[in-house]
Amino acid sequence: MNILCVPVGPLQANCYLLSDDEGVTCAIDPGGDHEKLAGLLSERGLDLSHILLTHGHFDHLAGASQLAESTGALVGCAPGTVPMLRDPDSYIPFPGFGGIPGRDPDLVLSDGDVVEVGALRIEVVPTPGHSPGDVTFAAGTALFCGDLLFYRSVGRTDFPGGDFETLLASVQRLVDSFPLETQVFPGHMQATTLGDELRYNPFLSRLTSSG
Repeated sequence: MNILCVPVGPLQANCYLLSDDEGVTCAIDPGGDHEKLAGLLSERGLDLSHILLTHGHFDHLAGASQLAESTGALVGCAPGTVPMLRDPDSYIPFPGFGGIPGRDPDLVLSDGDVVEVGALRIEVVPTPGHSPGDVTFAAGTALFCGDLLFYRSVGRTDFPGGDFETLLASVQRLVDSFPLETQVFPGHMQATTLGDELRYNPFLSRLTSSG
């Protein structure tokens, strides 16, 4: 699996382009700059088949509709993200960021679903807490967790539907389900691992691991 991180949009959220060896690609969280992403895909000869959303905040989905329109890619998200994808402007907590086109999802993803992107198999793991519709995408030895977990931090829980205890339970689920050396690719900042965050992240001090 080839992973390319492209910061996009006004908040520079991480969009991840995952490709198999034949160039079949999915984009996780295209939060803006759809023309930049389309140009990058074309430049590298990548065939975008899917757009997957970890959650519905505008900085993670703002480019989804137009990127899907220009590439023909299928858009997938969890049920809790569907209203936000259909009407992004109604869920923006800050002034000055409106005008985002909405659309219906092509795929509504549930716990344990697997999205096949060429030779890649991407599993859906619900991880609410930052927002109700949050999911983590597990691909190979990597987790793409949106704004659930960051390098030495965690996602905000003061937006509507956020809850800190739920977020901790979601991180615990990842710790219980994947090896501690599993790489974590967050929605902002640099990559890390589950083990490093369990050891050094002050927000996770109550979590435990049998590993």
